[in-house]
Amino acid sequence: MKRKVIMHVGPTNSGKTHMALRALAASTSGIYAGPLRLLAHEIWERLNKGQIVPLGMDPEAGSEPDTSINMDIVDERGPKPTVRKDGHVRYARECNLRTGEEFRIIADNAPLMSCTVEMATLDKPLDVAVVDEIQMIADPERGSAWTNAVLGLAAREIHLCGEETAVPIIQDILKDTGDELVVNRYERLTPLQIQKSSLNGDLSQVQKGDCLVTFSRNGIFAMKTKVEEMTGLRCAVAYGKLPPEIRSEQAALFNDPRSGYDVIIASDAIGMGLNLKIKRVVFETLDKFDGQKERPLSISQIKQIAGRAGRYGLHGKPGGFVATLHEADMPRLRNVLAAPTDTLCCAVLDPPLHWMEEVSRILPHTTSTQALLEVPSYVSKVRLPFRAALPSKLEQMAKFIDTRAGDLLLSDKLLFKNCPTSWRDPISLDALSQIARLYRTTIRVDLDAVLSVAPFMKVLKDVEAMMPRSVEPDTCTKALQTLEDMHKVLVLYLWLSFRNFMAFHGADEAYGLKVRVEKALEWCLRQVSSQAGYSDFASFGLKTAADGLQYRHRPRSTEARDNTVMTGVAAARAVAKGTQRRSR
Repeated sequence: MKRKVIMHVGPTNSGKTHMALRALAASTSGIYAGPLRLLAHEIWERLNKGQIVPLGMDPEAGSEPDTSINMDIVDERGPKPTVRKDGHVRYARECNLRTGEEFRIIADNAPLMSCTVEMATLDKPLDVAVVDEIQMIADPERGSAWTNAVLGLAAREIHLCGEETAVPIIQDILKDTGDELVVNRYERLTPLQIQKSSLNGDLSQVQKGDCLVTFSRNGIFAMKTKVEEMTGLRCAVAYGKLPPEIRSEQAALFNDPRSGYDVIIASDAIGMGLNLKIKRVVFETLDKFDGQKERPLSISQIKQIAGRAGRYGLHGKPGGFVATLHEADMPRLRNVLAAPTDTLCCAVLDPPLHWMEEVSRILPHTTSTQALLEVPSYVSKVRLPFRAALPSKLEQMAKFIDTRAGDLLLSDKLLFKNCPTSWRDPISLDALSQIARLYRTTIRVDLDAVLSVAPFMKVLKDVEAMMPRSVEPDTCTKALQTLEDMHKVLVLYLWLSFRNFMAFHGADEAYGLKVRVEKALEWCLRQVSSQAGYSDFASFGLKTAADGLQYRHRPRSTEARDNTVMTGVAAARAVAKGTQRRSR
Protein backbone atom coordinates (compact mmCIF):
# COMPACT_ATOMS: atom_id res chain seq x y z
CA MET A 1 0.00 0.00 0.00
CA LYS A 2 1.47 3.34 -1.04
CA ARG A 3 0.40 5.97 1.44
CA LYS A 4 0.19 9.74 1.13
CA VAL A 5 1.67 11.38 4.21
CA ILE A 6 0.75 15.01 4.79
CA MET A 7 2.63 16.88 7.51
CA HIS A 8 1.03 19.96 9.08
CA VAL A 9 3.78 21.73 11.00
CA GLY A 10 4.00 25.05 12.77
CA PRO A 11 4.23 26.75 16.18
CA THR A 12 1.54 26.79 18.84
CA ASN A 13 -1.54 28.76 17.76
CA SER A 14 -0.94 28.30 14.03
CA GLY A 15 -4.06 26.26 13.18
CA LYS A 16 -1.98 23.30 11.99
CA THR A 17 -4.48 20.59 13.05
CA HIS A 18 -7.57 22.15 11.44
CA MET A 19 -7.51 20.64 7.95
CA ALA A 20 -6.45 17.22 9.26
CA LEU A 21 -9.53 17.00 11.46
CA ARG A 22 -11.82 17.99 8.60
CA ALA A 23 -10.22 15.33 6.38
CA LEU A 24 -10.87 12.75 9.12
CA ALA A 25 -14.50 13.84 9.40
CA ALA A 26 -14.88 13.35 5.62
CA SER A 27 -13.28 9.88 5.54
CA THR A 28 -15.04 6.58 4.97
CA SER A 29 -12.95 5.08 7.77
CA GLY A 30 -10.34 6.69 9.95
CA ILE A 31 -8.54 7.22 13.23
CA TYR A 32 -7.36 10.14 15.38
CA ALA A 33 -4.33 9.26 17.54
CA GLY A 34 -3.21 11.87 20.07
CA PRO A 35 -0.94 12.17 23.10
CA LEU A 36 -3.63 12.71 25.77
CA ARG A 37 -6.90 11.02 26.65
CA LEU A 38 -8.40 14.50 27.08
CA LEU A 39 -7.71 15.27 23.41
CA ALA A 40 -8.95 11.86 22.27
CA HIS A 41 -12.20 12.42 24.18
CA GLU A 42 -12.58 15.88 22.68
CA ILE A 43 -12.33 14.61 19.10
CA TRP A 44 -14.63 11.65 19.90
CA GLU A 45 -17.33 13.96 21.24
CA ARG A 46 -17.13 16.49 18.42
CA LEU A 47 -17.20 13.92 15.63
CA ASN A 48 -20.24 12.19 17.11
CA LYS A 49 -22.08 15.46 17.66
CA GLY A 50 -21.32 16.85 14.21
CA GLN A 51 -19.23 19.82 15.32
CA ILE A 52 -16.49 19.27 12.72
CA VAL A 53 -17.64 19.99 9.16
CA PRO A 54 -16.19 17.33 6.82
CA LEU A 55 -13.78 18.52 4.15
CA GLY A 56 -15.66 19.15 0.90
CA MET A 57 -18.96 20.00 2.59
CA ASP A 58 -20.27 23.55 2.70
CA PRO A 59 -20.75 24.67 6.33
CA GLU A 60 -24.21 25.91 7.22
CA ALA A 61 -24.81 29.19 9.00
CA GLY A 62 -26.33 29.33 12.44
CA SER A 63 -23.49 28.41 14.79
CA GLU A 64 -20.63 30.21 16.49
CA PRO A 65 -17.08 28.86 16.13
CA ASP A 66 -15.96 26.37 18.77
CA THR A 67 -13.41 28.40 20.74
CA SER A 68 -13.35 25.87 23.59
CA ILE A 69 -11.65 23.12 21.57
CA ASN A 70 -8.13 22.30 22.75
CA MET A 71 -6.86 21.46 19.26
CA ASP A 72 -4.73 23.89 17.23
CA ILE A 73 -7.37 25.09 14.75
CA VAL A 74 -7.74 28.28 12.71
CA ASP A 75 -9.46 31.44 13.90
CA GLU A 76 -12.93 31.47 12.33
CA ARG A 77 -14.95 34.67 12.75
CA GLY A 78 -17.46 34.39 9.91
CA PRO A 79 -21.07 33.12 9.97
CA LYS A 80 -20.16 29.63 8.70
CA PRO A 81 -17.45 28.10 10.92
CA THR A 82 -16.11 24.66 10.00
CA VAL A 83 -15.46 23.72 13.65
CA ARG A 84 -18.76 24.60 15.27
CA LYS A 85 -19.89 25.29 18.82
CA ASP A 86 -23.23 23.64 18.00
CA GLY A 87 -23.29 20.25 16.34
CA HIS A 88 -25.41 19.37 13.30
CA VAL A 89 -26.73 15.93 12.42
CA ARG A 90 -25.64 16.47 8.83
CA TYR A 91 -21.98 16.41 9.90
CA ALA A 92 -22.21 13.78 12.65
CA ARG A 93 -20.00 10.67 12.30
CA GLU A 94 -20.10 7.54 14.46
CA CYS A 95 -16.82 7.35 16.33
CA ASN A 96 -15.60 5.11 19.17
CA LEU A 97 -13.14 6.14 21.89
CA ARG A 98 -10.17 4.05 22.98
CA THR A 99 -7.61 5.20 25.53
CA GLY A 100 -5.37 3.28 27.91
CA GLU A 101 -7.97 3.56 30.67
CA GLU A 102 -11.32 3.61 28.88
CA PHE A 103 -13.32 2.43 25.88
CA ARG A 104 -16.51 4.21 24.79
CA ILE A 105 -18.30 2.19 22.16
CA ILE A 106 -20.96 4.07 20.17
CA ALA A 107 -21.32 1.20 17.69
CA ASP A 108 -19.30 -1.99 17.25
CA ASN A 109 -18.83 -1.17 13.56
CA ALA A 110 -18.32 2.61 13.85
CA PRO A 111 -16.13 3.79 10.96
CA LEU A 112 -14.06 6.21 13.06
CA MET A 113 -11.91 5.80 16.17
CA SER A 114 -10.41 8.43 18.46
CA CYS A 115 -7.63 7.14 20.66
CA THR A 116 -4.35 7.77 22.41
CA VAL A 117 -1.39 6.89 20.19
CA GLU A 118 -0.51 3.74 22.12
CA MET A 119 -4.00 2.35 21.43
CA ALA A 120 -3.98 2.94 17.67
CA THR A 121 -5.00 -0.05 15.53
CA LEU A 122 -2.26 -0.83 13.02
CA ASP A 123 -3.70 -3.90 11.24
CA LYS A 124 -6.90 -2.37 9.84
CA PRO A 125 -7.05 -0.71 6.39
CA LEU A 126 -8.19 2.90 6.77
CA ASP A 127 -9.04 5.84 4.55
CA VAL A 128 -7.56 8.61 6.74
CA ALA A 129 -5.40 8.69 9.88
CA VAL A 130 -4.46 11.75 11.95
CA VAL A 131 -1.46 11.50 14.30
CA ASP A 132 -1.08 14.50 16.60
CA GLU A 133 2.08 15.97 18.21
CA ILE A 134 4.38 14.02 15.88
CA GLN A 135 7.48 15.55 17.50
CA MET A 136 6.92 13.11 20.38
CA ILE A 137 8.38 10.41 18.12
CA ALA A 138 11.71 11.20 19.83
CA ASP A 139 10.38 10.96 23.39
CA PRO A 140 12.37 8.29 25.32
CA GLU A 141 9.30 7.08 27.24
CA ARG A 142 6.51 7.11 24.64
CA GLY A 143 8.19 7.80 21.30
CA SER A 144 7.92 4.20 20.08
CA ALA A 145 4.12 4.59 19.84
CA TRP A 146 4.54 7.44 17.32
CA THR A 147 7.20 5.48 15.43
CA ASN A 148 4.87 2.47 15.23
CA ALA A 149 2.05 4.70 13.98
CA VAL A 150 4.18 6.24 11.21
CA LEU A 151 5.49 2.85 10.11
CA GLY A 152 2.40 0.74 10.68
CA LEU A 153 -0.82 2.68 10.05
CA ALA A 154 -2.46 1.14 6.98
CA ALA A 155 -4.16 4.36 5.88
CA ARG A 156 -4.44 5.72 2.36
CA GLU A 157 -3.78 9.22 3.73
CA ILE A 158 -1.91 9.99 6.94
CA HIS A 159 -1.87 13.48 8.48
CA LEU A 160 1.01 14.16 10.89
CA CYS A 161 0.52 17.31 12.98
CA GLY A 162 3.17 18.94 15.14
CA GLU A 163 6.40 20.89 15.20
CA GLU A 164 8.76 21.66 12.32
CA THR A 165 11.49 19.77 14.22
CA ALA A 166 9.96 16.43 13.19
CA VAL A 167 10.19 17.00 9.42
CA PRO A 168 13.77 15.68 8.84
CA ILE A 169 13.08 12.44 10.73
CA ILE A 170 9.86 11.75 8.83
CA GLN A 171 11.63 12.49 5.56
CA ASP A 172 14.31 9.92 6.44
CA ILE A 173 11.78 7.28 7.45
CA LEU A 174 9.66 7.68 4.32
CA LYS A 175 12.69 7.35 2.02
CA ASP A 176 12.64 3.64 2.86
CA THR A 177 8.86 3.13 2.84
CA GLY A 178 8.33 4.68 -0.59
CA ASP A 179 5.37 6.76 0.62
CA GLU A 180 4.57 10.18 -0.81
CA LEU A 181 5.29 13.12 1.51
CA VAL A 182 3.72 16.59 1.46
CA VAL A 183 4.77 19.21 4.03
CA ASN A 184 2.36 22.06 4.82
CA ARG A 185 3.88 24.80 6.97
CA TYR A 186 1.82 27.21 9.09
CA GLU A 187 2.61 30.54 10.73
CA ARG A 188 1.34 31.71 14.08
CA LEU A 189 -2.15 33.27 13.74
CA THR A 190 -1.51 36.10 16.23
CA PRO A 191 1.76 37.87 17.12
CA LEU A 192 3.73 36.97 20.27
CA GLN A 193 5.63 39.85 21.87
CA ILE A 194 8.34 39.74 24.51
CA GLN A 195 7.76 42.45 27.09
CA LYS A 196 10.49 45.03 27.63
CA SER A 197 10.98 44.11 31.26
CA SER A 198 10.06 41.49 33.84
CA LEU A 199 7.70 41.87 36.78
CA ASN A 200 10.82 42.47 38.95
CA GLY A 201 9.59 39.85 41.39
CA ASP A 202 6.49 41.91 42.18
CA LEU A 203 3.38 39.71 42.10
CA SER A 204 1.17 42.75 42.59
CA GLN A 205 1.77 43.42 38.88
CA VAL A 206 -0.16 40.27 37.92
CA GLN A 207 -3.13 41.16 35.70
CA LYS A 208 -6.34 39.56 34.45
CA GLY A 209 -5.57 37.06 31.70
CA ASP A 210 -2.10 36.20 33.07
CA CYS A 211 -0.70 32.69 33.28
CA LEU A 212 2.12 32.29 35.81
CA VAL A 213 4.31 29.26 35.12
CA THR A 214 6.17 27.44 37.89
CA PHE A 215 7.22 23.82 38.18
CA SER A 216 6.28 22.31 41.53
CA ARG A 217 2.92 21.56 43.06
CA ASN A 218 3.85 23.30 46.33
CA GLY A 219 5.17 26.28 44.39
CA ILE A 220 1.91 26.57 42.46
CA PHE A 221 -0.23 26.72 45.61
CA ALA A 222 2.20 29.08 47.36
CA MET A 223 2.11 31.46 44.40
CA LYS A 224 -1.68 31.16 44.18
CA THR A 225 -1.96 32.28 47.82
CA LYS A 226 0.40 35.24 47.30
CA VAL A 227 -1.27 36.45 44.09
CA GLU A 228 -4.75 36.25 45.60
CA GLU A 229 -3.60 38.16 48.69
CA MET A 230 -1.70 40.84 46.76
CA THR A 231 -4.11 41.43 43.84
CA GLY A 232 -7.54 40.23 44.93
CA LEU A 233 -7.66 38.13 41.71
CA ARG A 234 -8.73 34.51 42.06
CA CYS A 235 -6.44 31.93 40.51
CA ALA A 236 -7.18 28.63 38.81
CA VAL A 237 -4.43 25.98 38.81
CA ALA A 238 -3.15 23.32 36.40
CA TYR A 239 -0.31 20.89 37.06
CA GLY A 240 0.76 17.42 36.01
CA LYS A 241 -0.48 15.44 39.01
CA LEU A 242 -3.94 16.94 38.67
CA PRO A 243 -6.15 14.59 36.60
CA PRO A 244 -6.73 15.78 33.00
CA GLU A 245 -10.45 16.01 33.73
CA ILE A 246 -9.83 18.51 36.54
CA ARG A 247 -7.23 20.45 34.54
CA SER A 248 -9.92 20.85 31.90
CA GLU A 249 -12.35 22.12 34.54
CA GLN A 250 -9.81 24.61 35.88
CA ALA A 251 -9.17 25.81 32.32
CA ALA A 252 -12.93 26.28 31.85
CA LEU A 253 -13.07 28.44 34.98
CA PHE A 254 -10.18 30.61 33.78
CA ASN A 255 -11.70 30.98 30.31
CA ASP A 256 -15.19 31.90 31.56
CA PRO A 257 -15.42 35.65 32.27
CA ARG A 258 -18.34 34.98 34.65
CA SER A 259 -16.48 32.56 36.95
CA GLY A 260 -14.39 35.05 38.90
CA TYR A 261 -11.14 33.23 38.08
CA ASP A 262 -9.01 35.78 36.21
CA VAL A 263 -5.51 34.24 36.53
CA ILE A 264 -4.17 30.72 36.10
CA ILE A 265 -1.04 29.36 37.78
CA ALA A 266 0.33 26.31 36.05
CA SER A 267 3.22 24.00 35.36
CA ASP A 268 4.40 22.89 31.94
CA ALA A 269 1.18 20.83 31.85
CA ILE A 270 -0.31 23.77 29.90
CA GLY A 271 2.11 23.13 27.03
CA MET A 272 -0.18 20.52 25.51
CA GLY A 273 -3.89 19.75 25.55
CA LEU A 274 -5.45 22.82 27.16
CA ASN A 275 -7.17 25.71 25.40
CA LEU A 276 -6.47 28.75 27.56
CA LYS A 277 -7.44 32.34 26.82
CA ILE A 278 -4.10 33.66 28.04
CA LYS A 279 -3.08 37.25 27.39
CA ARG A 280 0.38 37.02 28.99
CA VAL A 281 2.62 34.12 30.06
CA VAL A 282 4.97 34.91 32.96
CA PHE A 283 7.74 32.40 33.76
CA GLU A 284 8.62 32.23 37.45
CA THR A 285 11.76 30.35 36.41
CA LEU A 286 13.28 28.88 33.25
CA ASP A 287 14.66 25.81 35.06
CA LYS A 288 12.92 22.67 36.27
CA PHE A 289 13.87 20.04 38.86
CA ASP A 290 13.99 16.65 37.13
CA GLY A 291 14.05 14.53 40.29
CA GLN A 292 17.79 14.82 40.77
CA LYS A 293 18.83 18.35 39.85
CA GLU A 294 17.65 21.62 38.34
CA ARG A 295 17.94 21.60 34.56
CA PRO A 296 17.19 24.34 32.01
CA LEU A 297 14.00 24.06 29.99
CA SER A 298 14.60 23.15 26.37
CA ILE A 299 14.08 25.64 23.56
CA SER A 300 11.06 23.62 22.43
CA GLN A 301 9.50 23.62 25.92
CA ILE A 302 9.89 27.37 26.39
CA LYS A 303 8.49 28.12 22.94
CA GLN A 304 5.54 25.78 23.41
CA ILE A 305 4.59 27.27 26.79
CA ALA A 306 5.15 30.88 25.71
CA GLY A 307 3.13 30.26 22.56
CA ARG A 308 0.02 29.68 24.64
CA ALA A 309 -0.33 33.45 25.04
CA GLY A 310 -2.74 35.28 22.73
CA ARG A 311 -4.76 32.42 21.30
CA TYR A 312 -7.31 33.81 18.81
CA GLY A 313 -6.63 37.35 20.09
CA LEU A 314 -9.42 36.92 22.64
CA HIS A 315 -8.14 39.72 24.88
CA GLY A 316 -8.88 42.81 22.82
CA LYS A 317 -6.11 43.47 20.32
CA PRO A 318 -4.76 40.33 18.63
CA GLY A 319 -1.61 38.84 20.07
CA GLY A 320 -0.04 37.72 23.30
CA PHE A 321 2.84 38.68 25.56
CA VAL A 322 5.54 36.77 27.41
CA ALA A 323 7.80 37.84 30.29
CA THR A 324 9.60 36.49 33.34
CA LEU A 325 8.97 37.17 37.00
CA HIS A 326 12.63 38.07 37.61
CA GLU A 327 14.70 40.41 35.45
CA ALA A 328 17.73 38.09 35.48
CA ASP A 329 15.81 35.60 33.28
CA MET A 330 14.76 38.09 30.59
CA PRO A 331 17.95 37.94 28.45
CA ARG A 332 17.75 34.15 28.35
CA LEU A 333 14.06 34.27 27.40
CA ARG A 334 14.81 36.67 24.52
CA ASN A 335 17.66 34.48 23.26
CA VAL A 336 15.61 31.28 23.39
CA LEU A 337 12.58 32.70 21.60
CA ALA A 338 14.82 34.12 18.86
CA ALA A 339 16.77 30.86 18.42
CA PRO A 340 15.81 28.12 15.94
CA THR A 341 14.45 24.99 17.58
CA ASP A 342 16.82 22.02 17.47
CA THR A 343 15.80 19.23 15.12
CA LEU A 344 14.94 15.90 16.71
CA CYS A 345 17.71 13.34 17.05
CA CYS A 346 15.87 10.10 16.34
CA ALA A 347 12.69 8.05 16.20
CA VAL A 348 12.43 5.76 19.23
CA LEU A 349 11.75 2.03 18.76
CA ASP A 350 10.71 -0.38 21.52
CA PRO A 351 11.67 -4.02 20.83
CA PRO A 352 8.70 -6.41 20.61
CA LEU A 353 7.92 -8.97 23.31
CA HIS A 354 9.11 -11.98 21.27
CA TRP A 355 12.51 -10.31 20.75
CA MET A 356 12.88 -9.63 24.48
CA GLU A 357 11.88 -13.24 25.29
CA GLU A 358 14.57 -14.58 22.97
CA VAL A 359 17.18 -12.33 24.57
CA SER A 360 16.10 -13.35 28.09
CA ARG A 361 16.56 -17.05 27.21
CA ILE A 362 20.15 -16.41 26.17
CA LEU A 363 21.11 -14.39 29.25
CA PRO A 364 21.86 -16.01 32.64
CA HIS A 365 18.76 -16.45 34.81
CA THR A 366 20.31 -14.11 37.39
CA THR A 367 20.38 -11.19 34.92
CA SER A 368 18.77 -8.06 36.35
CA THR A 369 15.82 -6.40 34.68
CA GLN A 370 17.91 -3.29 34.10
CA ALA A 371 20.54 -5.29 32.19
CA LEU A 372 17.84 -7.00 30.13
CA LEU A 373 16.19 -3.70 29.19
CA GLU A 374 19.56 -2.15 28.31
CA VAL A 375 20.44 -4.94 25.86
CA PRO A 376 18.51 -3.46 22.86
CA SER A 377 20.44 -0.18 23.03
CA TYR A 378 23.74 -2.13 22.74
CA VAL A 379 23.04 -4.99 20.34
CA SER A 380 20.07 -3.99 18.18
CA LYS A 381 21.05 -3.19 14.60
CA VAL A 382 18.74 -0.23 14.11
CA ARG A 383 20.17 2.59 12.03
CA LEU A 384 19.45 6.28 12.02
CA PRO A 385 16.98 7.87 12.28
CA PHE A 386 15.89 5.05 14.63
CA ARG A 387 17.17 4.38 18.14
CA ALA A 388 16.30 1.62 20.59
CA ALA A 389 14.22 2.86 23.53
CA LEU A 390 16.00 3.40 26.83
CA PRO A 391 13.55 4.75 29.44
CA SER A 392 14.85 7.67 31.49
CA LYS A 393 13.54 6.10 34.73
CA LEU A 394 15.09 2.72 33.93
CA GLU A 395 16.98 2.32 37.20
CA GLN A 396 13.95 2.92 39.44
CA MET A 397 11.71 0.86 37.17
CA ALA A 398 14.07 -2.13 37.09
CA LYS A 399 14.71 -2.03 40.83
CA PHE A 400 10.98 -2.22 41.51
CA ILE A 401 10.43 -5.12 39.10
CA ASP A 402 13.37 -7.11 40.50
CA THR A 403 12.38 -6.63 44.15
CA ARG A 404 8.57 -6.73 43.91
CA ALA A 405 7.77 -8.70 40.74
CA GLY A 406 10.93 -10.70 40.04
CA ASP A 407 9.19 -14.08 39.83
CA LEU A 408 6.55 -13.03 37.28
CA LEU A 409 6.61 -13.91 33.59
CA LEU A 410 8.55 -11.55 31.33
CA SER A 411 5.31 -10.46 29.65
CA ASP A 412 3.94 -9.41 33.06
CA LYS A 413 7.17 -7.58 33.93
CA LEU A 414 6.99 -5.64 30.68
CA LEU A 415 3.33 -4.87 31.42
CA PHE A 416 4.37 -3.27 34.71
CA LYS A 417 7.24 -1.48 32.94
CA ASN A 418 4.77 0.21 30.58
CA CYS A 419 2.02 0.99 33.07
CA PRO A 420 1.10 4.64 33.85
CA THR A 421 2.73 5.16 37.23
CA SER A 422 5.32 7.39 38.85
CA TRP A 423 8.45 5.45 39.69
CA ARG A 424 9.52 8.01 42.32
CA ASP A 425 6.18 8.40 44.10
CA PRO A 426 5.93 6.26 47.28
CA ILE A 427 2.12 5.92 47.18
CA SER A 428 2.13 4.86 43.52
CA LEU A 429 4.82 2.28 44.24
CA ASP A 430 2.93 0.98 47.28
CA ALA A 431 -0.16 0.47 45.11
CA LEU A 432 1.83 -1.23 42.36
CA SER A 433 3.52 -3.46 44.96
CA GLN A 434 0.12 -4.50 46.29
CA ILE A 435 -1.05 -5.23 42.75
CA ALA A 436 2.05 -7.35 42.04
CA ARG A 437 1.64 -9.27 45.30
CA LEU A 438 -2.06 -10.01 44.70
CA TYR A 439 -1.48 -10.95 41.08
CA ARG A 440 1.37 -13.26 42.05
CA THR A 441 -0.51 -15.01 44.88
CA THR A 442 -4.19 -14.99 43.87
CA ILE A 443 -4.19 -13.88 40.19
CA ARG A 444 -7.46 -11.97 40.74
CA VAL A 445 -6.71 -8.43 41.98
CA ASP A 446 -9.52 -6.93 44.05
CA LEU A 447 -9.82 -3.14 43.85
CA ASP A 448 -10.59 -2.79 47.57
CA ALA A 449 -7.32 -4.52 48.44
CA VAL A 450 -5.38 -2.20 46.13
CA LEU A 451 -6.97 0.91 47.65
CA SER A 452 -6.16 -0.30 51.18
CA VAL A 453 -2.53 0.91 50.84
CA ALA A 454 -3.63 4.41 51.89
CA PRO A 455 -6.70 5.99 53.58
CA PHE A 456 -8.22 6.73 50.17
CA MET A 457 -11.82 5.73 50.88
CA LYS A 458 -11.91 7.48 54.26
CA VAL A 459 -10.69 10.77 52.78
CA LEU A 460 -13.09 10.51 49.83
CA LYS A 461 -16.08 9.86 52.13
CA ASP A 462 -15.02 12.68 54.47
CA VAL A 463 -14.83 15.13 51.55
CA GLU A 464 -18.18 13.97 50.16
CA ALA A 465 -19.75 14.52 53.58
CA MET A 466 -18.43 18.11 53.59
CA MET A 467 -19.47 18.94 50.01
CA PRO A 468 -22.95 20.30 50.74
CA ARG A 469 -21.38 23.15 52.71
CA SER A 470 -18.38 25.48 52.63
CA VAL A 471 -15.35 24.68 54.79
CA GLU A 472 -11.98 26.21 55.61
CA PRO A 473 -9.55 26.03 52.65
CA ASP A 474 -6.86 24.34 54.79
CA THR A 475 -9.14 21.34 55.31
CA CYS A 476 -9.36 20.77 51.56
CA THR A 477 -5.69 21.43 50.91
CA LYS A 478 -4.83 18.42 53.07
CA ALA A 479 -7.31 16.20 51.22
CA LEU A 480 -6.22 17.25 47.72
CA GLN A 481 -3.01 15.23 47.57
CA THR A 482 -4.70 12.05 48.84
CA LEU A 483 -7.45 12.41 46.23
CA GLU A 484 -4.87 13.04 43.50
CA ASP A 485 -3.04 9.87 44.53
CA MET A 486 -6.30 7.90 44.62
CA HIS A 487 -7.16 9.04 41.10
CA LYS A 488 -3.75 7.86 39.84
CA VAL A 489 -4.27 4.44 41.44
CA LEU A 490 -7.73 4.11 39.87
CA VAL A 491 -6.35 5.06 36.43
CA LEU A 492 -3.58 2.47 36.89
CA TYR A 493 -6.14 -0.23 37.78
CA LEU A 494 -8.29 0.63 34.76
CA TRP A 495 -5.23 0.55 32.49
CA LEU A 496 -4.37 -2.92 33.74
CA SER A 497 -7.99 -4.09 33.47
CA PHE A 498 -8.02 -3.40 29.72
CA ARG A 499 -5.02 -5.64 29.32
CA ASN A 500 -6.13 -8.42 31.69
CA PHE A 501 -9.81 -8.11 32.57
CA MET A 502 -9.98 -11.50 34.28
CA ALA A 503 -7.32 -10.52 36.82
CA PHE A 504 -8.37 -6.88 37.23
CA HIS A 505 -12.08 -7.55 37.35
CA GLY A 506 -13.20 -4.44 39.25
CA ALA A 507 -13.22 -2.04 36.30
CA ASP A 508 -16.87 -1.00 36.70
CA GLU A 509 -16.31 -0.18 40.36
CA ALA A 510 -13.13 1.74 39.45
CA TYR A 511 -15.07 3.82 36.90
CA GLY A 512 -17.62 4.81 39.51
CA LEU A 513 -14.98 5.74 42.06
CA LYS A 514 -13.02 7.70 39.47
CA VAL A 515 -16.02 9.96 38.77
CA ARG A 516 -16.59 10.46 42.53
CA VAL A 517 -12.94 11.40 43.06
CA GLU A 518 -13.03 13.90 40.18
CA LYS A 519 -16.06 15.64 41.67
CA ALA A 520 -14.40 15.72 45.11
CA LEU A 521 -11.19 17.13 43.63
CA GLU A 522 -13.06 19.84 41.75
CA TRP A 523 -14.93 20.84 44.91
CA CYS A 524 -11.73 20.93 46.99
CA LEU A 525 -10.00 23.21 44.50
CA ARG A 526 -12.90 25.65 44.62
CA GLN A 527 -12.86 25.66 48.41
CA VAL A 528 -9.14 26.44 48.35
CA SER A 529 -10.08 29.59 46.41
CA SER A 530 -13.01 30.25 48.77
CA GLN A 531 -15.32 30.42 45.76
CA ALA A 532 -18.06 27.82 45.96
CA GLY A 533 -20.79 29.68 44.10
CA TYR A 534 -19.77 28.76 40.55
CA SER A 535 -21.02 25.19 40.46
CA ASP A 536 -21.25 24.11 36.80
CA PHE A 537 -19.06 21.07 36.19
CA ALA A 538 -16.89 20.76 33.10
CA SER A 539 -18.39 18.51 30.45
CA PHE A 540 -15.37 16.22 30.31
CA GLY A 541 -15.32 13.47 32.87
CA LEU A 542 -17.38 15.21 35.56
CA LYS A 543 -20.80 14.83 33.92
CA THR A 544 -21.01 11.66 31.87
CA ALA A 545 -24.47 12.63 30.65
CA ALA A 546 -23.43 16.08 29.47
CA ASP A 547 -22.27 14.96 26.04
CA GLY A 548 -25.65 13.31 25.40
CA LEU A 549 -24.02 10.26 23.79
CA GLN A 550 -25.01 6.68 24.53
CA TYR A 551 -22.07 4.31 24.76
CA ARG A 552 -20.78 1.08 26.30
CA HIS A 553 -17.38 0.47 27.85
CA ARG A 554 -16.76 -2.82 26.04
CA PRO A 555 -17.72 -4.25 22.64
CA ARG A 556 -20.55 -6.77 22.76
CA SER A 557 -18.23 -9.50 21.46
CA THR A 558 -15.84 -8.85 24.37
CA GLU A 559 -18.67 -8.80 26.90
CA ALA A 560 -19.95 -12.13 25.59
CA ARG A 561 -16.47 -13.67 25.76
CA ASP A 562 -15.87 -12.39 29.30
CA ASN A 563 -19.26 -13.68 30.46
CA THR A 564 -18.44 -17.09 29.04
CA VAL A 565 -15.08 -17.14 30.81
CA MET A 566 -16.62 -16.05 34.11
CA THR A 567 -19.24 -18.79 33.80
CA GLY A 568 -16.40 -21.27 33.30
CA VAL A 569 -14.57 -19.91 36.36
CA ALA A 570 -17.72 -20.29 38.49
CA ALA A 571 -18.22 -23.86 37.23
CA ALA A 572 -14.59 -24.74 37.97
CA ARG A 573 -14.95 -23.42 41.53
CA ALA A 574 -18.10 -25.48 42.04
CA VAL A 575 -16.35 -28.62 40.79
CA ALA A 576 -13.35 -27.92 43.02
CA LYS A 577 -15.58 -27.52 46.09
CA GLY A 578 -17.40 -30.74 45.28
CA THR A 579 -14.11 -32.60 44.93
CA GLN A 580 -12.93 -31.26 48.29
CA ARG A 581 -16.14 -32.41 50.01
CA ARG A 582 -15.88 -35.90 48.53
CA SER A 583 -12.23 -36.19 49.58
CA ARG A 584 -13.23 -35.56 53.18
